[in-house]
Amino acid sequence: MAIIELPNGVSLEYEAYGDPDDPLVMLIPGAGAPMGFWPNDVCENIAASGRLVVRYCHRDSGASTHFDEPYPIEALLDDLTALVKALSSETAHLVGHSMGGYLAQLAMCAFPQKILSVVSISAGSTVLDAYKAQLGISSPTEETWKLLMENNPQGDFEKDLDGWMGSWRLLNGALTFDENAATEYTRLLYIGDHRNAEVAANHIHAMSTVPDDLVLKLPVSECPVLVIHGTHDPLVPFDNGESTAKLASNGELHPLDGAGHMFFNKVVWSEIQHAIVRHTTVRDVDR
Repeated sequence: MAIIELPNGVSLEYEAYGDPDDPLVMLIPGAGAPMGFWPNDVCENIAASGRLVVRYCHRDSGASTHFDEPYPIEALLDDLTALVKALSSETAHLVGHSMGGYLAQLAMCAFPQKILSVVSISAGSTVLDAYKAQLGISSPTEETWKLLMENNPQGDFEKDLDGWMGSWRLLNGALTFDENAATEYTRLLYIGDHRNAEVAANHIHAMSTVPDDLVLKLPVSECPVLVIHGTHDPLVPFDNGESTAKLASNGELHPLDGAGHMFFNKVVWSEIQHAIVRHTTVRDVDR
């Protein structure tokens, strides 16, 4: 793991796997998620397919710079594009989960010449109720929000663990839940700044600023987009992913049967890994 300081003064924690001369696959985590969201073996296996794989922590997570004031999602997009440039890569494949999926979509619309392909996981393309109604897609239920809000971490791993596990079980969907994997992932939140184990308020605010016109720009972009989405996702319902795949002019949908928003299941991660390798390999040849 390493720390890189970007020209905007933000420092990001990151880790690279593979040959620097290979095509770059940038793994973008979701709100509040450290780079360890992307399992080590998944990173290693994608790199073994002939990729330079980089996972990183957004500002306000891991050992990256923390902020007291909120910021728009464009700030996270600036961090992402600056990191790609700092790694001396002219182009990149972007793989984003949840908030990271929205960021990948924004990047492909803003910088189409630099993005080889996008894999958008557990993400839609709008957070606005008006657009959701227009597109006929749903939002999380009140019961889902109620259950998630019952988790109120206080900064003590042992005392907080039960609350996190309740959230992870809900977000895992209908498949087998790997309790050990969930416990170790939770432990990552308690490394470094105490705010890492709190609700990611700045990231949640950033998500509220996803531009209204993203759903209008997706059909114009020619960037290949693979949408991977759990059929039992309670946080970003499956029809959000379906909509993104339809909106994108070069979109493809890969449903994860029974999976939720988070993936505490090795079989699901294996499926995701193979889908990423296939998509980025084909798109290297195409473009």
